[in-house]
Amino acid sequence: MYAIIGITGKVGSAVAENLLKKNLPVKAILRNHAKAGYWEHKGAKIAIADLKDENALTKAFEKTAGVFLMTPPLWDSNDPMREHDQMLHALTLAIAKTKPGKVVFLSSVGGHLATGTGAIRKLYDLENTLAELNIPTVGIRAAWFMENYTGSLGQAEDSGILSSFLVRTDERIPMIAIADIGSLASELLQENWTGHRIIELEGPARYAPADVARLLSDAVQKEILTEAIPDKDFESTYLSYGFTMEGSLAMSEMIRGFNRGTLVFEENGIEHAKGDTTLKQVLNPFLI
Repeated sequence: MYAIIGITGKVGSAVAENLLKKNLPVKAILRNHAKAGYWEHKGAKIAIADLKDENALTKAFEKTAGVFLMTPPLWDSNDPMREHDQMLHALTLAIAKTKPGKVVFLSSVGGHLATGTGAIRKLYDLENTLAELNIPTVGIRAAWFMENYTGSLGQAEDSGILSSFLVRTDERIPMIAIADIGSLASELLQENWTGHRIIELEGPARYAPADVARLLSDAVQKEILTEAIPDKDFESTYLSYGFTMEGSLAMSEMIRGFNRGTLVFEENGIEHAKGDTTLKQVLNPFLI
């Protein structure tokens, strides 16, 4: 049995779908029953557990061959670091008690850095805390999500401008499709190893915001330009998305790390993998 945290999100659902396609047993860990029906119909078992509830998590992790673990971004929290610490404490205690066969977890590019990473700092804590467990673990340090651009395409088509938090809009950086994260994570859950691993994951090629604009330009048959969001507007832009001030500050610090060029893969001595999904394949359903 493979327990999946975050199964109602895009990454967690991709992991679960890959396992279920192979007729492997999945336990969906949900905060409530609201979305249980979908996963029950798919053949998954259901466990209800808040990520701060050690006892509920312990029950959910019992007799599992592996756990896929990711923590929520908490952009609606007024103290995301404190809340994340509470989740991490409950999760690690539950894992230590139940000793699942392995833990596969989602981290990020820059997850090895203790400072200057903003929102990614939570994942630095996640990596280091799970590395203290006496069971096999592997963290997937995912590159910039290609899907980050899907919500901007409609506005870009209307205005002719694709806004970008990345100020060097022609500079190609590692990006990854969610489907490829789900594929790798599901494969790792079926593997056996000892100790603690980190795998840095990117797509088959590197892309820039300008590449997104070019794909959109071709699809809508008009020129779409890229325009960098001014640094001074980062926080207010995130606030306009509905983030709290603390969430906006964390995201803005993260983006500044990308723009400084300090938020990069560790590379040396770290496993590296590449997915197969291209930026065009990810964006195509939103361009038609």
